[in-house]
Amino acid sequence: MERDVRDLLNLYNPHDPLDHAWTIPSPWYFDPGIHELEQHSVFAKSWQVVGRTDQVRDRGNFFTADLAGEPLVVARGDDGQLRGFYNVCRHHAAAVVTEAEGCAKQFRCPYHGWTYGNDGARERNGGIRGCVQFRPGEKRACAVKVDTWENFVFVNLDGRAVPLLEFLGEVPELVAPLRLTKKLKYFDRRVYTLHCNWKVYVDNYLDGGYHVPHAHKGLSSVIEYTKYTIENFERACFAVQPALIRL
Repeated sequence: MERDVRDLLNLYNPHDPLDHAWTIPSPWYFDPGIHELEQHSVFAKSWQVVGRTDQVRDRGNFFTADLAGEPLVVARGDDGQLRGFYNVCRHHAAAVVTEAEGCAKQFRCPYHGWTYGNDGARERNGGIRGCVQFRPGEKRACAVKVDTWENFVFVNLDGRAVPLLEFLGEVPELVAPLRLTKKLKYFDRRVYTLHCNWKVYVDNYLDGGYHVPHAHKGLSSVIEYTKYTIENFERACFAVQPALIRL
């Protein structure tokens, strides 16, 4: 029997002291109601990484992505501005861009030929004539918020979202010593499907290295496992693992 989402949320008290805390309830990993709530409240309302600025360095460069079940396209316009759009035609909701990435001045819907510029403006309407209420210039591709940090491209589906840097909080300061912009370069795009709930994947990186001596014996032999530390922030987790120094 399905349980009310509110009842499932109330199974966990995030304010319990650490020495009395439990892991989150098992229904949070598989209940359809929880999944739908997460799509709307977590992924659709937060800044998420979808690509790299290396992929859209030049005018006309674009790549596609999916977030919270929504298809997206990020493109560098002929004016040099980076933009994000829903990859959905304003006519019959077909996917306009069918390639994973590339370079184009226009995006043409393969269904009825509606054509959009790489700035989102519609340029051709597939031959529609004689409709009084139809105004071609009003049907731009629907935009989404897009911003960049350390050469990562972020998007946010929430039109009222706070600016990216405000959302990141302490992260830029913590990461600055790594000099990611200078050292990290885009090489290839690969997509991996993880056959698990997304929280299982995240849990793996939040257990303080608890699994390392058992699942990663090679890694365990070159790090100081007992000195593994984690510092939690509002929207980030900072983990530090010292390496063994062998003389």
